[in-house]
Amino acid sequence: MRADILTAVEAVRVRAAGNRAQELVAALLVVCFLLLTGCSAIPTTGPVGVISASEGEPDVVAPVFDPEGPAPGATPERILRDFITAGTGASEGYSVARQFLTPELQETWQPEERIVLFRSDPRVEKRETEGVYQIQLETTGTVDSRGVRTNSAAPSTETLGVRMVQANGEWRIDEIPDGIMIAQSSATDLLISHSLYFYSSNYRYWVPDARWFVRRTGVTARIVGTMLAGPAPYLQGSVTSAFPEGVTLARDSIPITSGKASVELSPEVLENATDLGLQQMNQQLQVNLVGLNDVTSVEMTSGQPIQLGEEVPDLIVPELTPDVGGEQVAIAEGELVRVRNGAIVPIDGLPSVSEFEPKAPATSVSGSAYSFVRADRTALFVTAPGSQVREVVAGAALTQPSFDPENWVWTARSARGRSEILALPPGGTEADAVTLAAGWLGDRSVKDLRISRDGSRALFVTDRGGSSEILLAGITRSAQGAPQTLTTPLSLPVTGPAGRPIETAKWAGQSTIVASSLGAGEEATPLILQLSGEQEAMAGLVGVLGISAGSDAEDTFYAQAGDTLYRRIGTSWVDEELKVVDPAFPG
Repeated sequence: MRADILTAVEAVRVRAAGNRAQELVAALLVVCFLLLTGCSAIPTTGPVGVISASEGEPDVVAPVFDPEGPAPGATPERILRDFITAGTGASEGYSVARQFLTPELQETWQPEERIVLFRSDPRVEKRETEGVYQIQLETTGTVDSRGVRTNSAAPSTETLGVRMVQANGEWRIDEIPDGIMIAQSSATDLLISHSLYFYSSNYRYWVPDARWFVRRTGVTARIVGTMLAGPAPYLQGSVTSAFPEGVTLARDSIPITSGKASVELSPEVLENATDLGLQQMNQQLQVNLVGLNDVTSVEMTSGQPIQLGEEVPDLIVPELTPDVGGEQVAIAEGELVRVRNGAIVPIDGLPSVSEFEPKAPATSVSGSAYSFVRADRTALFVTAPGSQVREVVAGAALTQPSFDPENWVWTARSARGRSEILALPPGGTEADAVTLAAGWLGDRSVKDLRISRDGSRALFVTDRGGSSEILLAGITRSAQGAPQTLTTPLSLPVTGPAGRPIETAKWAGQSTIVASSLGAGEEATPLILQLSGEQEAMAGLVGVLGISAGSDAEDTFYAQAGDTLYRRIGTSWVDEELKVVDPAFPG
């Protein structure tokens, strides 16, 4: 597009040199046409324009709303409705929205302290007290000041209290909670999702932390500033940042020249800094910025460019997307098998397990260890090629085991009317297990538990009185890698079609989850959930009894219906013509 415009401009210059007026006009029309066809329209109640980047930070040019200020003589109800619309205009520090506020409130109002997403027209009501109003919203979610998005469990409503006063004969807002309100239909135009990345506790993996930002000038600096402030609450203690606490951006913009982003940091970045620490900081900036706004490299500065020092042998280059391979473990005719390239393959050296009535198997990424539960879910077993089958945990309602990257085996069980979480070390038994406190579970029962492929997060499917919930908790570990605690989780509210509860969820890569209801003879509609809050329904399938996923690539999504394995191809499920049950990718 840019090349086409430059070509047309050059044509204008040549024609002008020849003083050919008619051709000049024609060439100018070509330029206008190219500019107009290169713009995309966005539906809104106000005009739409483009916002250019601040000097030195060439953010991607993005369409923005251009709302109008308060109308003369407008009623309080009209002022409030127009104020909500004005919140879509982020340019110049939300200057248009501030016009609806009293001068005192203009100075203190924080528009991005909280963003409320709503789905239908807001309702504005006058209360009995003079000048007091309320705004009622049917909400779909919120985004807090850190960019953490929380989806609402439908249906959900929120009421905001407002006080209005007259200033110079015009109604203005004198009190209202910090934040703006955005229609869900406009959210994709006004907000962008971006994953921050932090180190796992052992520095071997990048752990994504999904955040949302208003699409406006300076987004690169806001992303870095948010990363420097640390991970989301549910990840605190389970991931780490290379940047010392207290380090901030020295200025509110990040110049990008020929693809190089120059990140100027506060002097604290150099306090007690080692070559290893500086190189880890550089790695973290690279993974957070490269690819954003055409950034191809990063330079750290603090008054002057920071020298990273000599190459450090201890520097680990973390994995961004841990690979679990293309094979699954499953059960066929009562034995553990591998599903590979559309075929059922025996596992060399593995002892027979049929006498233990195996169900819900799991395997480590290396394939050196296997685990499963008894069909009645009262016992958990481990085994390996060349080894015997060992019962290591007894209990009730044991969940499918899950291996973390350190080969700890995780499961949940019912004990004294509550669910408890166990993690067994490699080669250990229940006597060696760590019982992780999870008081936040309350009276929820755990239906499924899966450990992320970076080992930093635990994915739960819970049930409370027939209502399902997907929870994501961070895992804190000792210096030796032993699990210690589970953080207060992030809730991912979701329900299956027609209100059917979600009963299973599996990791599909680092930021994607597949989830489904279960039941023989009933149609399930498995879902693809992004940690950013987005959701997609897959095609329905009758009789789903389990799901699995190798990565976020759609052709690695599988479902078991009856004793038949189906694979997702495009938008359809295709029969793999394999008679297996409980397939599971490593982890």
